[in-house]
Amino acid sequence: MTSLTLHYDAQCGLCSSMRNWIQSQRHALPLHFLPKPPEERNLTVIADTGEVWQGDSAWLMVLWALEDYRSWSYRLSSPALLPMARQAFATLSRSRTQLSSWLGLKADADLVYKLQQVELPSCSLR
Repeated sequence: MTSLTLHYDAQCGLCSSMRNWIQSQRHALPLHFLPKPPEERNLTVIADTGEVWQGDSAWLMVLWALEDYRSWSYRLSSPALLPMARQAFATLSRSRTQLSSWLGLKADADLVYKLQQVELPSCSLR
């Protein structure tokens, strides 16, 4: 495995913010981001080898791909912590729209739309 592709919800403010955060981290291998197809309900990670992870397994793969968080992927996937990690990831995924609203997080598409609506004052250069 030499790279991962993450299918994320580009219409979700929390998901777009998480993508930006993931991009800012040190990666153990290249990560590519694509908006998820409508039929995908959760985060999906696809390896260049064809392996696919969804939901909580996908979250763990994202952590595994980040140099500073790889140890957390192993820790959270341990038998003692995996049930709680699954519950946390499921709650986060299920509540992402409400969390985006509460935290004021906007999807990139929403920000582009709002910026296009702003009228800038004309200025002349002399």
